[in-house]
Formats: sequence, C-alpha cells, structure tokens
Amino acid sequence: MKNQDGAVTDREADVSIKSLKAGNVVPAREFFDSYDIGKAGIAPTGGGSNPSQVIPIELKLLRAVVDHPMRRSSEYSKLAGISPNTLLKIRPGLVERGFIHENKQEAHNRGRAAILLEPLESAKQLVENLEE
Repeated sequence: MKNQDGAVTDREADVSIKSLKAGNVVPAREFFDSYDIGKAGIAPTGGGSNPSQVIPIELKLLRAVVDHPMRRSSEYSKLAGISPNTLLKIRPGLVERGFIHENKQEAHNRGRAAILLEPLESAKQLVENLEE
C-alpha cells in the first residue's frame, strides 16, 4: 500500500529488507564498474583464482599491484584509480583468495607500520592472460 504521494510505507520497507538481512541479494556484475563499492559496503565473495570471480574494480587494483609491486598500500588507490575506501574493502578479499600478499614495513620512528602489497603468481598470471 502506497501513500498518496507514492512513497513506500514503513511496513512495506520492513518487508522488503528481509532479503537484505538474510543475505539473499546477489549484486549484478555489470554494475560493479560504475557502482561505488566503498559507499555501498559491498564486498565481493568467492574463492580461488578464477577470472570470473574477479570483478572489474578488483582487476584495476590487481593490475596496479602487478605493474607497481611492493608499494605502500595507500599509493594504490591513485595508481588503480579507485577510492581509498574501496581499496580498504576489496584488499582483504584479494589477500584471502591468494592474489596479493601484505608485507608490513615497521616504522623507524613512530607511527604505524606501512603495508606493502606484493602480487602473487596467480595475480601475475591473471593480468597476463587478460592482456593477451
């Protein structure tokens, strides 16, 4: 039932978000290129190094890491052309799935350790295969 102005009622909204809370939502891959994952809080899932499991925004980061290995993690948002928040959200998935390795570089004076990203063989092969 809609209000006179066409807005959804609170009850309708509660019913419609049940699938979101249950995790029954599968984002369409064709929207990942133009959708800001950092703002939406969407983190891709999956395992292995199958190219079909790497979304375009992850591929941007992988290309940057392969082309510029062992740089500070903070540098990759500019190198890959993605937002820092998006980088923070997708980096753990790429580490978990065996595409990149995080190396900690201890700070000499004070401050926190820098995280240097190293491409693993699966990332190098994926980027190489996609460029052919």
